[in-house]
Amino acid sequence: MLPLPSPGDTIARPELHALIGGRIRGRISPSKTAPVISLFTTPGAHDSQHDGWTGTHFHFQGEGQGEREQQIKGGNRALAEHASSGRTLGLFVTALGGLVRYLGAYRVDLDIPYVQVPLPVVGDPVHPQRTGYVFRLLPEAGTPSPAGVPAAPKVNTVAVVRECDLALPFRPRPGAERGRKLTSIEAAADRLLKAYGDHLRHLGRDVRRYHITPARELLPLPVDLFDGTTDEVIACPGSVARTHMRAAFGELLDMQRFFNPTPRRVMLVPSEPRPDLTSLCTENDITLVWPDGSGAFKESGPNTVAL
Repeated sequence: MLPLPSPGDTIARPELHALIGGRIRGRISPSKTAPVISLFTTPGAHDSQHDGWTGTHFHFQGEGQGEREQQIKGGNRALAEHASSGRTLGLFVTALGGLVRYLGAYRVDLDIPYVQVPLPVVGDPVHPQRTGYVFRLLPEAGTPSPAGVPAAPKVNTVAVVRECDLALPFRPRPGAERGRKLTSIEAAADRLLKAYGDHLRHLGRDVRRYHITPARELLPLPVDLFDGTTDEVIACPGSVARTHMRAAFGELLDMQRFFNPTPRRVMLVPSEPRPDLTSLCTENDITLVWPDGSGAFKESGPNTVAL
């Protein structure tokens, strides 16, 4: 029998490691003296941002911070391969005073062991997001449902399209660093989307917003705006710089495939792009829209609709 506490018991972490072994720091602590891997979740912490109980699974974010991509090696590999190594997963949540509370014994769900998620680089909002892992853990028989932990969204096996409140901020997007200020480009996109949405509603258009969660994905992909009257999906890069417009180009291709019938693609930009980028969009059936300085908008492309 493993020398673990009973679910709900608290223990000082140094005392726990003296009892079962493993490193005293870190989220994933494999023991060399007992067949157990201790996992530690800290609600509200950056490295636990995807941790939580879905009602059937406990989601546990993998190890690895900084700018590097997370990989299935080290503690993450020990966690992923715990069953083949004959180890039990002991899950703990940090408590006050340096204590940890035992939530019980868990195992990785072999059907979908983990999903990949975009992770922000802490303190660097303009740095490209990196790839992280969220492990899907099932409680062993007799382990009670965890209490005092955040709720987490389930992983669906089919894509889910959900309509959103138009009043919600457009930025930051899901997966961005918590609590950070918007960049100037994000703020510009936010203002432009609000203005264009108001303009379309003034014209009597059926304006909506959606979040799309692809199958086996954890975070939703936001659709900036959707014009139901003209059947157009709209993305706003917030800048006419090539890097940002290419990102919006890919976003439109990604979002379009989740709607039936297939909508037209529209890119909302703060000013008229240079000719090369305009040609790129036109040749790929993307309509460009930008403010004309008088409160109205200009449009250029293969599917021009009167604005």
